[in-house]
Amino acid sequence: MPCSQGLGFTVRRLLSSFEPEFEGLLRIYFEAHPEGELKPASALARMVERPEYFFLVLMRGAAVAGFSISICFRGSDAALLEYMAVAAEQRNQGLGGLLFKETIECGAIAQRFLLVEVDSDKAASGNRADLVRRKNFYRKLGCREIEGLVYIMPRVSSALPPPLDMLVYKSALPQAIDKIRIRAWLEDCYSQVYQAPPDDRRIGLMLEPLPGSTRLI
Repeated sequence: MPCSQGLGFTVRRLLSSFEPEFEGLLRIYFEAHPEGELKPASALARMVERPEYFFLVLMRGAAVAGFSISICFRGSDAALLEYMAVAAEQRNQGLGGLLFKETIECGAIAQRFLLVEVDSDKAASGNRADLVRRKNFYRKLGCREIEGLVYIMPRVSSALPPPLDMLVYKSALPQAIDKIRIRAWLEDCYSQVYQAPPDDRRIGLMLEPLPGSTRLI
């Protein structure tokens, strides 16, 4: 069933890898994300069957123009936007913002804090302008960064994950988040997304520099 419809597009949720739109999602997924962030197609096929996952596809006619993959953590007040991308030929038309809006309003996600893993723009690199642009895209949509959190993404492929920052969205964000809540979010990410133990030592390393109440900037 469609989540939303508009002029020339439909956003709908996929529930199985056997739906024809899943192949279109995979094409954009592998084209848009760096190797270190990519899970194998077989992992995505298992994820889409899990009820806590929301695989949304943005359709233009019969073609997949974009997608988002989010998970609502069990026993938590948070969800994670794990992946989002628009097909290369469809970019710079406002579809990314549209897809984000549909994601934050879909199902149980709408009642939660939405965490967003974003490539970090802090280190000097040849593509820093692109990294700044991507982070600003989310900032303009209302996301804020957890100040001082150096996010460590567990490895999902043979390649190392790139440096990432963690942003947060909610329609009414507080000025700061308690460290104990951030810990719970990180434990949920590690255990429910990456199948790592919730007491993984990397979580402690991420939390150590943070004050008891951490600003959103």
